[in-house]
Amino acid sequence: MLSDDFVETFRSAVCDCNEARQQLESALDDASAHGNEATADSSVLKAVAEALADWRDAQQRFMGAVEASGAPDPATAALLLKTNHGIDAANARCGLPGTDVEGADQPSGLDLSGARGSVLTTAATDYL
Repeated sequence: MLSDDFVETFRSAVCDCNEARQQLESALDDASAHGNEATADSSVLKAVAEALADWRDAQQRFMGAVEASGAPDPATAALLLKTNHGIDAANARCGLPGTDVEGADQPSGLDLSGARGSVLTTAATDYL
């Protein structure tokens, strides 16, 4: 079982991961609208990089909570959160292209085709 203190820590990190994913999806949609010019647009690149950094930081908090809570691994912590508290930690467990968070063991499921992938790669390389 997870203590109430840890549940709140997990809830906060999961919420921040979900918000960052939404920001990243929005920034990548903007990149798609710019097409090939998006990789040269610093405002587009910075928005993608900021969302990636926010997601990464929230994931690191989630993984830190897993370790501090005594849960054996992120999958078990996520299962306990979903089963006992209705918290879906899927985004907190996703691996992110261009960033590395130890314990992130699920695919991101992001559409990285076309300009979206180019912008994400450039933003991660140039800003993270």
